Amino acid sequence: MPARSPAKKKPRLAPEQIEELKEAFILFDVDDSGAIDYKELKAALKALNIKVPKEELRKMITDVDADASGSIEFPEFLKMMTAKMGEFQNGCKKMPKALREYEAFLELKRTIDDFIETLPLVESLAHPCMRSRHWTQLMSVTGRHLAVSADSFKLQTLLEADLLEFSDDVEDITNSAMKELHIEEKLQLVTEEWGDCPLSFSQFKTRGPIVLKGSDTAELMEKLEETQMALGAMMASRYIVPFKDEVGSWITKLSTVSEILEQWVQVQAMWMYLEAVFTSGDIAKQLPQESKRFHTIDKNWEKIMSKAFETRHVVQYCFGNDVLKNLLPHLLEQLEVCQKALSGYLDQKRASFPRLYFVSNEVLLELLSQGSNPEAVQAHLSSIFDSIASITFDKADRTKVVSMASSEGQSIDLLTPVKAEGNIEDWLNNLLTTMQKTVNSVVQAAALDCESMDVEPFTHKYPAQVSLLGIQFIWTPDSEDALFRSKTEKGVMNATNRKNMNRLNDMIATNMKTDDVLREHGKWTRMKIETMITVDVHQRDVFEEIVRKKIKDPDDFEWAKQARFYWQVEGEHASVSIADVNFNYCNEYLGVKSRLVITPLTDRCYITLSQALGMFLGGAPAGPAGTGKTETVKDMGCTLGKYVVVTNCSDQMDYRALGGIYKGLAMSGCWGCFDEFNRIELEVLSVAAQQVASVLNAIREDQASFMFTDGHEVTLDKEVGFFIPTNPGSAGRPDMPHN
Repeated sequence: MPARSPAKKKPRLAPEQIEELKEAFILFDVDDSGAIDYKELKAALKALNIKVPKEELRKMITDVDADASGSIEFPEFLKMMTAKMGEFQNGCKKMPKALREYEAFLELKRTIDDFIETLPLVESLAHPCMRSRHWTQLMSVTGRHLAVSADSFKLQTLLEADLLEFSDDVEDITNSAMKELHIEEKLQLVTEEWGDCPLSFSQFKTRGPIVLKGSDTAELMEKLEETQMALGAMMASRYIVPFKDEVGSWITKLSTVSEILEQWVQVQAMWMYLEAVFTSGDIAKQLPQESKRFHTIDKNWEKIMSKAFETRHVVQYCFGNDVLKNLLPHLLEQLEVCQKALSGYLDQKRASFPRLYFVSNEVLLELLSQGSNPEAVQAHLSSIFDSIASITFDKADRTKVVSMASSEGQSIDLLTPVKAEGNIEDWLNNLLTTMQKTVNSVVQAAALDCESMDVEPFTHKYPAQVSLLGIQFIWTPDSEDALFRSKTEKGVMNATNRKNMNRLNDMIATNMKTDDVLREHGKWTRMKIETMITVDVHQRDVFEEIVRKKIKDPDDFEWAKQARFYWQVEGEHASVSIADVNFNYCNEYLGVKSRLVITPLTDRCYITLSQALGMFLGGAPAGPAGTGKTETVKDMGCTLGKYVVVTNCSDQMDYRALGGIYKGLAMSGCWGCFDEFNRIELEVLSVAAQQVASVLNAIREDQASFMFTDGHEVTLDKEVGFFIPTNPGSAGRPDMPHN
């Protein structure tokens, strides 16, 4: 019998494989109601035996659902979820192609992708900047009710709101929330900073804390300005709407505080300035009505400051304080009335003694307040006189000034004592007149002695400026006499030259002595002799040049262009001639000054400036910085015994300040040297030109007095001179107008 082939066995599935297959049917949406082809089943099982089995696939779906039901209260959880979604996404990418065809895979991938896109929106909604108004906007956009404050509000709630559908609107809402948070934080800082910002006070004399502390108040005003700018920037923002009322309120408060503080500081400055004036008896007696007015102002000021000291907080005290707001402008107005009366009073004093125009109002007030104490005036003498640093009072009568001294210690006894009593401007005027008479009398005595005395004893006998004049008195007539006689006497020029050389050698020999020997005649003696040598060397060189050029006529320009010194016996005064212009020596006490080494350029400057003055004009030396323009003007002033007032100009000077100086110069006859004149604004220079022109026109017309540009009648001293050293073409300085 042929063997029976064994019957084919049907494959049998283990129970666990059957359960696995059922789950696969469910997972992959396979219909199990009909017969299943074995090959199809085998393919399905093969598909399940992959590196990522179905359990992992199910776990990923389950994790997504589990995470979606989490709370929104933890921002760090969102970061963890983002990382996990990244892992899920990478896992999907690693699945084989066979699995990617199933609907379950596609659903999973879509779920993960949507979730990843939704997470940034969720994260932005979880930011602390979100306020109830923003959630209200979100509910309006999505059409979903979101119970944000309820415990049941979960992440799943947001996911169900279809945020991706409204992603642009959500981003707008969250962006606005961030910007508004920035404004809110800044506004909170403003509230904290100014809610209790204090005022700072300082003691004033012995009257207690009745003034605002300067440095702290300046910082407060600077901080106030910065805060106002910040609030203005907030108000300009498109995100200001929720805070518009609050920001507007702070802008109103701080602008009011700023306005009041500015007035407050201005009133305080004027009050402190005038308080020193009207509490001093001398000025208060001269201005009784203004003194009474200031007394009322003073009482109101004390009330303001005492209440401020009690309150302390700047916003609390300044904002809404109608009394302060109305009182400060009134006080300022009253103080300006006092100030105007005081200015008129000071102008009267200056008109009585014009050199007071050269000092500031503060210095003048201090001088006037010391009227009953003349010894206290000494600190300011150097601002009024060229070289008087101190004055000596009679030991028996402390109101009599008996001598004057320079800063070097050289002193001269006054011709007659000056009584320092009464109005200060009156006795200062007497001191000026007596000083000039004293110097003139000493020069007169020296003019007689210089011919008969040897150089060394003559030098030690007289003050520095007079000793210098003495050798110039000798040189000028000797040289002119030699020029006159040179046409008839052959050796006279050489003889005069030798005489000049001998005099110079005598001074050099004196200067060679030890300091101890020279100090017996005063510690300034060496400087005095060196100055005399400097000038006499120039005189020797000038005469040697005349001899070399064989000049034999005293009218020759080579001689006439030199500074020539004469003692006028009839007029009893010294005079100086440069070319065809004659100057009276002005007898200002010059102390012990060193003089410039005279170069050919210095000579040309002297000639040019003297010609300008002779034609009733001013001088404008021009040249680079540091070449000695101002020093040349000052040295020429010393040559003529003039007080040269040097003013360092700046762009802060106005026409009133310049006008005061011009009036002082015109009335006193001093020279004015205006350094850096082209720094002044062009508008001011134009007015200054008219002011100077009014003075020069009056000199040209030989008037004793004239009408100044401010409408005041001004007396005129024709010895006045105006000089403006300039540095043309210098960077940052405009060219001056032609007038």
